Amino acid sequence: MNNVSFKRGAMVVALFGCSVGSQAQERGAEPVKLDEITVKGEAMKGSERSFTVNTISAEEIKSQHWENPLAIVEEIPGVEARSLQSGSVADPITIRGMTSGGHGGDVGLSLDGITLNEAEGHADGYADTQVVIPLELEGLSLYKGPVSPLYGNFARGGVMAFTTRKGGEYADLHLAKGSYATTDAQAAFGNRVGPLQINAALQSYDSEGWRDNSRFTKTNTAFRAAYEIDERSEVALSLRSHGTSFEGPGNIGLTQFQNDNIRHRQAPSVDGTHDGGEKSYSSQRVDFNHLISERLKLLTFAYTTTMTLTRFESSTPNPPANQIERTHNRDVVAVGASLNGIHQIAGVKSHWVAGTEYYDEATHEDQWSTTTRTRGAKSRDRDFSIATTSFYGEMDFDLHRRFRPTVGFRYDDIQGYLDNRLTSTKTDMNDFSRASPKLGLRSEIDANWELRASAVNGFALPNSVQKYDPAINVDAIDFWQYEVGINGAPSPQWYVDFAAFVLNSSDEIQQVSGSVPAVFINAGRSQRTGLEGEVRYSPEQISHLELSTGFGIYDTEIKAGTDATIIGKELQRVPRHVANMSIKYAPPMGLGGSLKWRSLGGYYTNNQNSGRYDGHDVVNASLFYNVRGEQGRNVRWYMDLNNLTDKVYADNVSGANAQGQPTSFNPRPPANVMVGLILSLK
Repeated sequence: MNNVSFKRGAMVVALFGCSVGSQAQERGAEPVKLDEITVKGEAMKGSERSFTVNTISAEEIKSQHWENPLAIVEEIPGVEARSLQSGSVADPITIRGMTSGGHGGDVGLSLDGITLNEAEGHADGYADTQVVIPLELEGLSLYKGPVSPLYGNFARGGVMAFTTRKGGEYADLHLAKGSYATTDAQAAFGNRVGPLQINAALQSYDSEGWRDNSRFTKTNTAFRAAYEIDERSEVALSLRSHGTSFEGPGNIGLTQFQNDNIRHRQAPSVDGTHDGGEKSYSSQRVDFNHLISERLKLLTFAYTTTMTLTRFESSTPNPPANQIERTHNRDVVAVGASLNGIHQIAGVKSHWVAGTEYYDEATHEDQWSTTTRTRGAKSRDRDFSIATTSFYGEMDFDLHRRFRPTVGFRYDDIQGYLDNRLTSTKTDMNDFSRASPKLGLRSEIDANWELRASAVNGFALPNSVQKYDPAINVDAIDFWQYEVGINGAPSPQWYVDFAAFVLNSSDEIQQVSGSVPAVFINAGRSQRTGLEGEVRYSPEQISHLELSTGFGIYDTEIKAGTDATIIGKELQRVPRHVANMSIKYAPPMGLGGSLKWRSLGGYYTNNQNSGRYDGHDVVNASLFYNVRGEQGRNVRWYMDLNNLTDKVYADNVSGANAQGQPTSFNPRPPANVMVGLILSLK
């Protein structure tokens, strides 16, 4: 089955490339130049304004001194990253009421077009952002909801698309040291020699962690070489490697969380000196990009990734601590091509993109019961294979400044098989193919204000082995998001953006109550609604001062399902609000600083809504001193003061006791400090 899919995908790409190549020959050489481009979807930058797409720039990323790329997303209104404090174990992301991003499949994550989501592994859609070096980034675009046709499965809550710097001449160095024996060293370099552009980055990070048995060490390297064949064509090679080792302190119970003297300890039921693991990751990517004419570009790519993960994990906080060892070995091959154009269609200016991709992922999974890393019985020995052939397109029409519609689509054909070596059974994946329409509209009120509205569709495949069980022949979960928004700059000092949305899920896959053996059907429905906003103000009287706030207010409801006792309840772990408020003074030379308050609203910790976490407020501060030298040589010395008020809180809270209190916590560190410098040479 995989061979058939591969041949079909390869054929599509080959025909696509040949067709475009013939067009290029017919047009002949034109005096136009291939500008710096994105990895795919070049022509979609304007149409993104029909949807909510929040961006974080390279300068903002550098100024925040981050060592963990996932912390960047908390700058975006309404987004929460829940830290598990366990090294390479991916942290969950909550976006628009979808709570299992990163640690599960609610958010798509990509780095320069390479998907970080794992089709099979710890959880479907699991994605580790630790392979990203913050200093190398050009920026982050976060698509809210399943709005982008560039992404299929795992994009229902949104997509985090990291992009790295691919041009320029620069040399940046970031050195930091802080609490818990934490050190972080990052470097990024870019230079052009004739037709060759080189971009490279590296990171070395080590921390003992604030809790017992929570050491985390990682090393990242990235390299890209782009060769300009002529003014119209470029070929590029990108390489990346990641290696890490980590310890896993795990969750703790309520009593321990409430005790200042033992909150940093391992749960009593766990011999945590033996939890943790190690991971390695590498990717290799080749791009060929060609400017067919001044209005038409061809982007093509091929990449491979390889990942190995070994993790030892004990169940906590309830004894006995049953440790397991998991290993995942993952190999991916992907190819794709897209045309990106700007044309007049029936006299109407239009930006459009049309593309196709083929993605093949093979995963081998083993699992053993263990005691202090000594293997016992083997419980899993499985091979997964998933092949996806996709077609996508999007077009916007500049009919009138008050009426600019966007029409997009994505089609995914997904095939695969599961080979269970323990039972010597091999089963093909159930039939899954999906067409996902995307409709948007933007309207310019005047020169300063623009309205937007959209209706978009997404999907989620059944979880893990359910996809391959012929007895569980269910449809994919269906998602529809409806949104209206407005953004504008009423004066040079102000920027405002507001969006209201409804995100409905239907055909949720649930077990029929009491069924033995288990029977699964498409029965669940849920609704997530919210209001998100961002306001920035820079007073004219005080240069380099900015006040800003970003917020999200949410409500959820379980509409239908096989468990009648939770219908009408709220979804668990969705905070009622997520809000940031900050003041920042950042002159190009001299002393500056920032103060940020972050508030997370309360949420229920189970679907029965019998347990509740009240939320928390955290204050962070930063002081820095900027020195500007000659020829672009700049230095920033800084001190970051985290959790300034020494707040006791946890990002990840679950469970419920008879008194309605949560029973499981991943506590965050008390007040701590990082000091460092950033040196920039241009």
